[in-house]
Amino acid sequence: MSNKASGFSFIKLALASLSAGMAVLVVSLPLIWLGSKVTPWLGLIIGLAAIVGIVAAVGFVSNRMVERAAAHIREERDASAPGPLDNR
Repeated sequence: MSNKASGFSFIKLALASLSAGMAVLVVSLPLIWLGSKVTPWLGLIIGLAAIVGIVAAVGFVSNRMVERAAAHIREERDASAPGPLDNR
């Protein structure tokens, strides 16, 4: 099966996953900065939560894209598979 038939691209997967992680980082950096102004421990806790959020966002986006591509491939395979009445 060709790559164009499934619509899946590893480059799209990598860019989407890294973009999701970058979005979490962009949102969390001001929070880390503000938290570190209050106390360094608060900045550290927010930073650790941001790392968990980045990993979760990357995992969520990549899993969703791979599942969507797998479902598309399954649909194509099932559509092209001969049915039980096609063997006559």
